[in-house]
This record gives sequence, structure tokens and C-alpha cells, in this order.
Amino acid sequence: MIIMLILLTSLTVYNVMQRQIEAMAISGLEVALENKAKHIEKQITHSIANTKAISTRLFLAQSLEKFYSDSSQREGIRRLTQSAKKILSTHFSGIEFYDTNDNLILGAGNLSKQGKLAVKLDTESDINTILFWNHGFIVRNSIQLINEYSEPIGRVITEERMPDLTRVFTEAALIGNTGDFLLCAPIKDNDPEMDCFLRTADDDKFKRMQRIINNEPLPVHFALEGQSGIIFTKDYRQIEVVAAYTPIAYGLGAVLKINKDELNNYSAAQLRTIIFYMTLILFFGIAIINWLTFPLIQRIIGQKELYLKERLNENICLQKIRNNLDLNQGTEETCKNILKSLLPVFEFQELPVAMIKLQEKQYFTPNYQENLPHCISAAIVSSGQQCGLLQVAYISSSSSPLTYQQNLIDTIAHDLGRWYERKEAEKRIIKMATHDALTGLPNRHLLQDRIQQALAYDMRLQRQMAVLFIDLDHFKTINDSLGHEIGDLLLKAVADRLTFCIRNEDTVARQGGDEFIVVLNSIAESLDAAKVAQKILDSLMQSFHIHNNELHINGSIGIAVFPEDGVNAETLLKNSDVAMYHAKKNGRNNYQFFTDELNKSAYERHILSLDLRYALERNELLLYYQPVMDMPNHNLYGVEALLRWRHPEQKLITPDKFINLAEETGLIIPIGEWVLKTVCMQIKAWQDQGFYVPRVAINLSARQFRDKNLINNISRILSETGVKAEYIALEITESMLIDNIEKVVETLNRLHAMGLHISIDDFGTGYSSLSYLKQFPIHTLKIDRSFVRDLVTDRNDRTIVAAIIAMAHSLEMEVIAEGIEIEEQLNFLVTQKCNHYQGYYFSKPVTVSEIELMLMNSVTQSNKIRAIGSAK
Repeated sequence: MIIMLILLTSLTVYNVMQRQIEAMAISGLEVALENKAKHIEKQITHSIANTKAISTRLFLAQSLEKFYSDSSQREGIRRLTQSAKKILSTHFSGIEFYDTNDNLILGAGNLSKQGKLAVKLDTESDINTILFWNHGFIVRNSIQLINEYSEPIGRVITEERMPDLTRVFTEAALIGNTGDFLLCAPIKDNDPEMDCFLRTADDDKFKRMQRIINNEPLPVHFALEGQSGIIFTKDYRQIEVVAAYTPIAYGLGAVLKINKDELNNYSAAQLRTIIFYMTLILFFGIAIINWLTFPLIQRIIGQKELYLKERLNENICLQKIRNNLDLNQGTEETCKNILKSLLPVFEFQELPVAMIKLQEKQYFTPNYQENLPHCISAAIVSSGQQCGLLQVAYISSSSSPLTYQQNLIDTIAHDLGRWYERKEAEKRIIKMATHDALTGLPNRHLLQDRIQQALAYDMRLQRQMAVLFIDLDHFKTINDSLGHEIGDLLLKAVADRLTFCIRNEDTVARQGGDEFIVVLNSIAESLDAAKVAQKILDSLMQSFHIHNNELHINGSIGIAVFPEDGVNAETLLKNSDVAMYHAKKNGRNNYQFFTDELNKSAYERHILSLDLRYALERNELLLYYQPVMDMPNHNLYGVEALLRWRHPEQKLITPDKFINLAEETGLIIPIGEWVLKTVCMQIKAWQDQGFYVPRVAINLSARQFRDKNLINNISRILSETGVKAEYIALEITESMLIDNIEKVVETLNRLHAMGLHISIDDFGTGYSSLSYLKQFPIHTLKIDRSFVRDLVTDRNDRTIVAAIIAMAHSLEMEVIAEGIEIEEQLNFLVTQKCNHYQGYYFSKPVTVSEIELMLMNSVTQSNKIRAIGSAK
């Protein structure tokens, strides 16, 4: 009877244990798979976010634009190399830059060979992401780069190794001896199949297989359908398994499984243990059985339950901690939540204390003390260096040791280190995306946000704010003459001085190039902005000492005030820009406020620039010609081609109204080609009609003169029209000669070698210097009309004009005086032996038909020519 009772008791115990063990195993599968799925998703998401962040970097876009604009491409590649080094210093293992034609520009780091082990992830349309295996998981992202005008300028490919994802996938200890893990993705064009990563040898890590075998869906099929759960079924090997399955973001599915036989054998092994103890009990007799059997069985069951409970608690603790690490929290809140989740795992919950040290800060639980007994700790490592410490101890010396929890502490410290590394990387990426790489100041993207914040605050308090647009005067001259390195150091020094001139609550930003923006929050009146502007001007006037160079630079400042000059960031920036140009026109090194008059002028200028884009297409441009006469016999020496715009609404517009617009918009290049070609075609037409054709002068703007295709375009047009270069004179201004002297000398020598005549227009108003006159192949100086206008009444003007003529003759150059309107001016110039003149005294600029009358009569007596001029 007693034996039967023992057998029945054993059977009952077996059934209870079997159900508990199976339940624990199933629960462990689900918890473990959920943790792995979240970890995988987080790793991939972080890699994609990193790539998107670097694609918005302003310095990267500027480097690519420099690559396109620079003929040698050397500076653009240098800047791209700098960007690549900064990006690779975070966590990417490789990076490549491509142009808009998908040609490789630059590669850096170590990019892996993709091979066949690859899965294309289901990501947003703006980024292409591939997950593949090459001795470990690697994520490769490809994203298009755009400039500030949302135009594509290239593409960047990044590659990031996933050591954590590899560890999750390949770790030996899962659950049991037959535990296995699969990561799969569907094949878009062939739905019944899928690509899977397997935990086998490297050569077979990747396998394509059916999602449904023998009309039975595999567990991963449910995961790819967006379902999660646990099932008893057959796997792809057709082996009975218990499998947990769940979907993962980006179209992935995951399965964690264990062979069903192992689960059953585990229960059977526990039964054999019980039978063994039961046999021993029978040897010692019925009495011992009655006294010992049930407590022993209960103790065995209790020990097993305690072990499984501890492991389950550890899994739950890790899951809570990893969930906290996934939240967008600060360092202090994250560390406190980790400590709160950690302590309940320990045996005596009222006794353990813990501390996290991260960089220079410490976070700890109540009652924590230094040098407590039974202490265990683990280093927190970020980017290969220890950045902190996780420590747990008992406050009682009589408590049992904590060594059995060391693995848990190590895992938490590892996860915390990876979290801290990502946090620091995100901070660096955000700073790179929102701050200027050279000066460290906010860039234009962050500036917009700062202005919006200031507007919201000052609008609520009904206070004023101001935006100051600062442009450095003649910075390009320093940059080109002393080199970009000196120029960059000067910009950094200017940024420091601007920051010193404002309050802590104000903002200094770099707009780009040599332009800076200052945002003044909560000012009492407009005069406060003027005071700061003057303070900035005074600060800039103090000399800069950079690499043994004493540099001097000034600034032009435009001021727009909220709410009078605008109620949003775009308007305030635009109006301060307009005011800055007004400051430049007023002599530079000053500040100007935006006014309604300036706003109206800016609007009209904007409308005019839009119309100018269609002027060539609509044949609205035409040329007038003004004669240049000899002295003293008044014979026709040459003509100057002068551009006019027959605007459909504003009638005839002179160049002073639209040439600057053409320069700013880049339209001056096609317009300049049109002028040269039209002049050549006119010369050819006059020659075909048998006219005497004098030399025709054409004005070159600064942007035309710097155009790298200038020589080729002139040569091509002369060749196409069949006109000799000796019939063309190119007029340039003095200011164009001091910018990059070596390049200017090269360009002028090539133009001279072609046979073109070179004239200096408006001489005397710029940087007049004998040092450059003797370097360049110049044939003619044209005295500016400002010296000729008061020639009769102003002794200083007479002295200047006489000196210019004498200097030019000593250098074997001819002289043309502009703006001759009265006979007294002409008589003085004759006495000084001036060579030629032009002006209303003889003729204003006239049409082609009117100039042809002069060409036909160019050999007649001078009094007859003068009569024609008077009739005009």
C-alpha cells in the first residue's frame, strides 16, 4: 500500500514538474526572442539614422559643390576627405561619395565585399539599405545628397559593422543544446520563398528556402506575415520543434526554436532523478520513506523552481533595462531607472546597493557607501575606452557573496556602454548637422530655429528683436592672396570677436562664406541694435594677427527689426540682407537699417531679375554704338558697343540698371557671349557692305573676366564669324586687375596674343598703380568722366587728368577721355595731347543705322562730321 502511494506520488510530482519545465522553457523562448528582436531593430534603425544625419551636413554639400565648381577639383576632394575622416571617426567602417552620374569621387575606410549574402531591407524611399554577412553582420546604406535648393548633387554610401547584432546572432548559449535562431526576409518577386541567415558555418550562413513545406507554413512564415507567438511544429529540416516567432521592422522576421525531443528529454531526466532518490529511500525502509520522501522531493522541486525563477528574473530585468535604453531619456534618468530595475533581482532585496559612475558623474541607490563588502563590479566601455563603472554590494557583512550575479552585471555594463557610445555619437552628429564645421557657430539650419524661438518669446512679451546681417569687406582679397588656411583662421577669429560682442542669450551664426548673422533677443528699442552693430564694427577694426600676418578687415551690417521689418525668419533675414547691401553702397564699414524704400527697391529689383532671364529668349537686348573721335582733327577712331534692354513695360533700360543683376544671377556669361557675337556679326556685315570699320570696344564684367571659358568662347566666336581679333577692343576696370594677379596676367597675355586690344575703363577711380600697369599688356587708358566733368572749373581735376595723360604716354599707351560735353573740356585735352575722346559733345550712343552714316562719311572733313553730331 505504501509502495503504491509512493509511486502515485512520484507520478504526480513528475506531471507537475513536466508542466512547469515546459512552461518555463516556452516563456524563456518568448522573452529571449523579444529581446533579440528589439536589439536587432534598434541596431539597424540607429545605422539608418546616422546615415540620414550625415547626409544633411552643410559642409558636405558645400564640399561637393566646390568639387563641381573647381576645375582642378582638388579643393573639393580635400574637403570631402576631411568630411570622410570626421564621419569615420564616429562609428562607420567605410564611406564612398558619388557624383550625380553615379561615378565614384572618393572612398575612405574599409568597405566589405557584399557577395551573395545580402538582404535588401524595406526602408523609406529616400534611403536604400542592405544587410549582409561578411564575417559578421554589416549594414550598408545609400542616400542621395541634396543642396540647400533641394537639388541632387550626388550620393553617399556608408557601411557600418554590427558587432552587437553579430553577437546576438552567433552567441553559443541560447536555450538548450538544440536551440537555434533564424533571421529571414521575403523575396519581393517570389513570395513563396525567403532568404535566411542561419547559425551554421560561415560558408552556409545564407540560404534561400521555401516558406511553406509540405503544405505546412514554417514558423518564420507567420513572422513575415506580421504575427508573433509560439508553436509546436516542424522546422525547415522537418524536425519537430517548439518555436517562438515574431516580426521585426524593415520586413524581417525572426524565429527562436528548440527541438521538441530535447524538451521531452529534459522532463524525463528530471523524472530519472526523482526515481533515483525514491529507490534510495526504499533501501532505508518504510519508516524513512514516511519521514523523508516528501520533504526531499519538495526541496528538489524548490531548488529547480528557484533556479528557473532566478534565470527568468534576470531575463525580465535585462528586458526592462534594455527597454529603458531604447527610450529617449537623459543620462541621469536612464541610470536611475537601471538601478531601480536591477536591485529586485537579488536574493535579499532590502540589503543590496548599487552605483553607476559615468564620466565624472555618479548615480547610486539609497544607503550606498564606498568600500562595502561582497562587492562586484564591471567596467563600462565606450569606443574602446573605459568611461564608467557599474558596482553592486551588500550593506551587511553577513550576507552571502554576489559572485553568481557577475554575468548579469557584465551584460548590463556592456549594454550601458553601447548606449552611451550611441548617445555621444548622436550628439556629435547633431552638432555636425547644426553647426558650422569651421567656426563651431550655429549654421543656417539651426539659425532658423533660433530666430523662430526668439520670435515666439518676444511676440508673447510684446518686445522687439533684431537680425544683423554682417558681410566682411574685401575678405576675398585676403583669402586669395594669403591662401585659404589664413582665410579660415581669420573667419574663426572674427567668429570669436562677434561672440564677445553679444549677450549669452543672443545668437551668432555663420550664414556661409564671409557672411555672419547676429540675432538680438528682447531689445528695448531699435537703437539697441545700432549700439551692438557699432560695437561689432569697432571690434573688427582692431587688427588680426595670424601666422605673423597683421590683417585688417571691416564689415558692412544690415539691420532688420521685429516686428516693423518682418514677423518671420525668412522676411527678417531677407530684409537684413537688403539693408547690408545698402551699407555696402554707402561706402562699407557701416551699418544701415532696413526701410520701406529699400524694400520697394528690392522688390522691383527682384521682378527685374526675373524678367532678365527671358530677355535673351525674347530678343529684347540690343546694342547702341557711341563714336570715339581723334584729337585734334575729329576723325572717327572707333566705336564703343553699349548694351540696352528694350523691356516690354519699362521701355529702354540702360546697363547700370541691370548689369549688376546679371552678375549676381550668372546671366552675364550668356549675355556677354551674345554681345561679342552680335558685334562680330555687325563688323562682318559692315565689311561686306564696303564700309570703313573702326575698332569696336566691348565692356567685360568681373564675372566674365574670371570665367574659365572666356578665352575659348572668344576664339570660337571670332572663328565662327570670320572676324579678325584686331577689330575688337576689350574694356576692363582697374578693380578686376588686383584679384589673383598671376591669373590676371595669364589671361591678359593670352588675349593680347590673340590680337585683341586691351583698354582700362574708368581709370583713376580704382586702385591706380604703376606697379600693375607695367605688368599687363595694356594699350589704352580711358579717363573716367568724373574727372572730366569739372575739368574747366576744378584745378585738382585738371592736374589729375594731365598726370594720367603724361603717365600713359610715358608707358607708350594711348588715352581716351570720356564724357566730353563742352568745347572748353575738349580744348584743354588738346593742349595736353590727349589722343581720343567720346561724349555728347560729338554724339550720344546711337543705333546701328545712325552709326552707319558716320562710317560712310568717315573720310570727309571734320566740320561735316561735327555737323552730323550736332544734328543728333
